[in-house]
Amino acid sequence: MKFTVFTPHRQFSTIECDSVKLSIADGSDGKFSGCYGIRKGHAKAVFALAKGKISASLNGKAVFSAECSEGFATVENDEVRVAVDSVSE
Repeated sequence: MKFTVFTPHRQFSTIECDSVKLSIADGSDGKFSGCYGIRKGHAKAVFALAKGKISASLNGKAVFSAECSEGFATVENDEVRVAVDSVSE
C-alpha cells in the first residue's frame, strides 16, 4: 500500500506500508472523535481529519509518525493520500 502526505508547501515522500492510522474528525465541529485504521484492500473512502497523530507501519514497525493539523484523507486502489495544512514530524 502507498501512503503520501501533502501540505500546501511540501509533498512528503511516498511510503510503502501495510497499515495507516488516522485521527478522525466527526460532526460539524470537526473535533477529534477517535482513530481509524486502514489496511491493504480498504474500500474507496474520504475522511475528515482532526488535529492529531497520523502514522504508517510496515510489518509492525513504524515508517512514518507525525502530528498534523486538520485536513482530509482519501483511500483508493491501495493508496492513502493525506492533505493537511501542517505537519510536525
